[in-house]
Amino acid sequence: MATLLIADDNAAIREFCRCELVEEGYFVLEARDGAEAVAQARRFRPDVIVLDICMPNVNGLEALTRIRRLQPDAAVILFTAYDDACLHDKRSLVATACVAKSHDLTELKQVVSGVLKSRRDKTDYRVGLPPLSMAAG
Repeated sequence: MATLLIADDNAAIREFCRCELVEEGYFVLEARDGAEAVAQARRFRPDVIVLDICMPNVNGLEALTRIRRLQPDAAVILFTAYDDACLHDKRSLVATACVAKSHDLTELKQVVSGVLKSRRDKTDYRVGLPPLSMAAG
């Protein structure tokens, strides 16, 4: 069973995501902000980390940077209403994917599944972000 970490400062969103992802067969950890997400990532080394960008204390992009320092190969999905940040902030380039928040978690579930499959198959997976080749240029 894959372990996911959901980090969002909104308790209702965390609970909604947790319930939906548990129904998909995942074990789900939760974090209330970026600092807690970094601590949880360090302690539990989840298979996939889902980060909101706008969170107090440590935002999602800073948490992403810190998590990548701890686990360079961590699979991190930015899950946000502010998807422009995924395209324009250079810190987002090390994310695995960026998914827009929605009342329908179909896209998030598909991306989580795709990330896990790519890990098993040892293939690259990148969704919702500019290609790394374009980002470098």
